Formats: sequence, structure tokens, C-alpha cells
Amino acid sequence: MALQTIDDTSLVEALCEVFRSNGYESATLAQLSEATGLKKSSLYHRFPAGKEDMAKVVIAHVNAQLLSHMIEPLSNSKKKPEKRFSDMIAVVMKFYDSGLKNCLLNVMNIGSENTEINTLLNKSYEAWRIALVKLAKEAGMTPKTAEEKSEHFLIIVEGALVIQRLTHNALTFQHSMDYAQKEFFR
Repeated sequence: MALQTIDDTSLVEALCEVFRSNGYESATLAQLSEATGLKKSSLYHRFPAGKEDMAKVVIAHVNAQLLSHMIEPLSNSKKKPEKRFSDMIAVVMKFYDSGLKNCLLNVMNIGSENTEINTLLNKSYEAWRIALVKLAKEAGMTPKTAEEKSEHFLIIVEGALVIQRLTHNALTFQHSMDYAQKEFFR
């Protein structure tokens, strides 16, 4: 029998899609095995704690993407804050496939009592929120307004993903990002 192999990046991306589609609690080992092309025993070999280890690797992968593609560019003071925000919106649109992909912050904590996973997810949210607050302050907003605008933006992102999934209106996310683009610096 041929040895099943998959490179680390493809493995994590396949796991990510299963978790994005099903959430942490509903993702089954059979689904994770099918998506990766690895037998369950091979998954347990790579992830001794099973689904929990897989989720941690996925969250770490997404955190790394968030850091390099959204947070670090938001901190690039060589560009105007409005341009950095606009660039971030483009990345958000791509990352969520124009709203067709679920947010891991949303689906990974549904029904999950796992405080370690929830703590990792909260770090993702907080890092993004803090980067937005710094950007808003740099654009001249008061600390209170910067906090409010940043929180509202993240609520718009999450809410738009949920509503688009609920209504199947493919334009909900795009319209919400257009709205956020106009309102953040207003």
C-alpha cells in the first residue's frame, strides 16, 4: 500500500476548510481524513491530541496570515491610514472569498468549551482590533472613537459573513465592506 503524504501547508489549508465549513464541534475525523487524504491513524500520528491539535495548528496558521497580510500592513506608516485600511479591505475580501468562506473566529467557538482554543481565537481578534485602533488614532481619532470604530468594523465583518450565509445574497459582504470603507474614517 502506498504511503499517504501531504505537505504541511496543504494539510493545514485542508483542515482549515473543514473547520471553516463545519466548525470545531461538528468537524469529524472522517471529514478531516477525507479532506487531507490521510488515514485517521496518520492524522493521529501528526496530531496526537486529535482534533484539538489540528484546530490549534489551523488557528496558528490563520494567525500568521492575519499578522502578515492584515496587521503588519496596517502598521506600515509609509502609507496613509486610509490607503492601509483600503488595502486591508481588499485582503479581507480575498481571505473570506467575498463572504463565501466562514470566519474561524465564528465557527470554531460555537459550542466549544475548549478554553485554550477560545483563548487562541481571542488573540486573533484582539491583535486585529488593536491594529485597527492604532491606525484610527494615527488618522487623528480620539482613543474612544478609535476603539468604537475598530470594534464596529469587526462587528460588520462578522455580521456580514453570518447574514450572507443566512440569506445566500452574494453581495451582502461586498456591500458591508463598501459601507465600512466609507464609515471608518467619517
